[in-house]
Amino acid sequence: MSVVSFHDVRLEVVRPGKPHNQLLSPLTPYMALCGEGSPVTFHVGFEHHQLLSRLDRLRYISVTADGVERVPERMRQAELAQLGQDIARVLFDIPTLSTALARAQGTGVSDVRESGGNVVHLRLILSGSELALIPFELAVAPQGYPGEGVEFCLQSSLPIVLTREIHRDRPQTIGWGQQGAPKILFIWAAPDGMTVPAEEHVRALRAAVEPWTNRVVTQGAGADGTDADAKRLEFVKERLRLLPNASVEQIYKMCAAERFTHVHILAHGDSYDDGGAQRYGVALCDDKDPARKAVVNGKRLAKALLAENAKGVGRSHPLVVTLATCDAGNQSQVLIPGGSIAHQLHDEGIPWVFASQFPLTKSGSVRMTETLYKRLLRGDDPRQVLFELRRELFRSGAHDHDWASLVAYSSVPASFDDEVADYCWRQTKGAIEVCLRYADEITADSKSKVPADLRKEMEGVAGEVREWLQMSRDRMPRGNSPHARLQRAEIIGMHGSTIKRVALMTQKINEKDEALDGIYQEALDWYRQAMNEAGSVIDKYYWTATQYLSLCAVRNRPKDEDSYELARRLAARDLQVATDNSTKAWAHATVAELEMLGPYHGRPSTEPIVETVKEHCRQIIALTGPGSFEISSTMRQFNRYLTYWREDAERRAVAQAAVDVLAPFAADGTSRG
Repeated sequence: MSVVSFHDVRLEVVRPGKPHNQLLSPLTPYMALCGEGSPVTFHVGFEHHQLLSRLDRLRYISVTADGVERVPERMRQAELAQLGQDIARVLFDIPTLSTALARAQGTGVSDVRESGGNVVHLRLILSGSELALIPFELAVAPQGYPGEGVEFCLQSSLPIVLTREIHRDRPQTIGWGQQGAPKILFIWAAPDGMTVPAEEHVRALRAAVEPWTNRVVTQGAGADGTDADAKRLEFVKERLRLLPNASVEQIYKMCAAERFTHVHILAHGDSYDDGGAQRYGVALCDDKDPARKAVVNGKRLAKALLAENAKGVGRSHPLVVTLATCDAGNQSQVLIPGGSIAHQLHDEGIPWVFASQFPLTKSGSVRMTETLYKRLLRGDDPRQVLFELRRELFRSGAHDHDWASLVAYSSVPASFDDEVADYCWRQTKGAIEVCLRYADEITADSKSKVPADLRKEMEGVAGEVREWLQMSRDRMPRGNSPHARLQRAEIIGMHGSTIKRVALMTQKINEKDEALDGIYQEALDWYRQAMNEAGSVIDKYYWTATQYLSLCAVRNRPKDEDSYELARRLAARDLQVATDNSTKAWAHATVAELEMLGPYHGRPSTEPIVETVKEHCRQIIALTGPGSFEISSTMRQFNRYLTYWREDAERRAVAQAAVDVLAPFAADGTSRG
């Protein structure tokens, strides 16, 4: 998949007065603010009671005096098409919207069928509760628009993803992916004889977190595998927690005790009385009797999800909440203050809320969960995920309209593109690290295992790693900006580091493996490419250059005096000008290794190399403290000269001296290179 760029188009619709207690009417003037154009006055053309009646036909069943009846398929499909046309006429009456979309298309927004391309993000901000009743998501493209007559959010000529949001004075401060590794809380409830597809949702979520769940080597476990199963369960709980038969009080306790980045709720929607008006809530379990139903509104649910933690020094704050619940995005009432469940959760500060504005089919809820979480967790932009999810629901739902039911409330700050890119890269590195950690474990005692079986297992892990690397290459930022080059240098450097670790594990299995030299050469090529991308980015250059120079030495490749001198000067400069201890520590680690490699690359040291390297290692300890990542990573790198690259006795002596200094202060860590 190629990189997708988004062009923001904000459409804000306002009217005088309070948000509630206003009915839709063709006589009511609204004002639209979109792009750089002047405010535009328009009318929606709907009578309130007529729209409610038409929306009832999209509920699959209708309540009549004779009981409950199923809406005929032909009538539902006809209403879906006609309502889409009527909403198109509303949008057509806002000329500034067509101008903004035309400008977006002129700035490079391309056909979605092209590789990569760009997508318009239409950000809909509605000030009146009655406007939230209109299902803008099922609109067709108006006359004169690209893709005329085709569903607005499905057509390919001008790809558009539509989200809703609440007008705020200040943007939300919580950033995308800034809470660390993802952890999902799956909440479900089926009180009062209800049924929900909980098992299917568990399987979908379990599959979504699998790439970031540590694996267990089964060899050496109990005869029945219980030890491995118990350990595996603990690893799964680090990424996914389940809360069955949930009450709002249990949700609060769970969110107060643990931090969750994503919350997925599977339950039935149900109505409740709110000051004499009927609204939709979530049918959870009663706290005292799980068999009894307790319908919870959006505000109460938000307070539970945003629980103060047990220490009283912060609160839970999920980035994403998904509601696999009928009518969770249904405004329903406009006469009293308040909105849908999704609206209220977003209003309380949850950045992204996915919900359904109509009844949601059980099969649709499963498809939504499978697609949404797999892509969100691997780092896809949530706008792109929403666009593709809607198309997937349309494709796979011949007898439903879950695609039109899907609604998303979003918060997209100015830095969102960079935040998404950084998060995607962190997720990729995390998945690769899980693979490599498992590979380290299965090769830990390679002498006692059958070589053919070990090789087959290693090839499987290496294949997974290469798939993740390919995905990271597909998503590399384009352009020549310093930020883009920095990201590319980081990603390509990681390629070198990862392929080097694959070579080390291959060497551990069989030092005479014919493929070994080719794997090391591949790592060298990636490091060289990363050096070219890094350019003047000091720390990225000397990190990748040192790894490159190291492999040149241990694999008897030509010496590279120019790269050596430049890397050494840049690292020495960081020792002088760096202001934070971590950067200085990495510079000391680099200079220490370069001192050891100097004789190979044509720069013999004028001082005893062993003593110089030992002093740099002592400085790393002094700067970062015992147990630091910098110490463990540096020790691992020097240890490779003792474990894998043993041919040169002088280098081995220097490496041993470095390991002797670092080992008493090292903790288990992951090598930087």
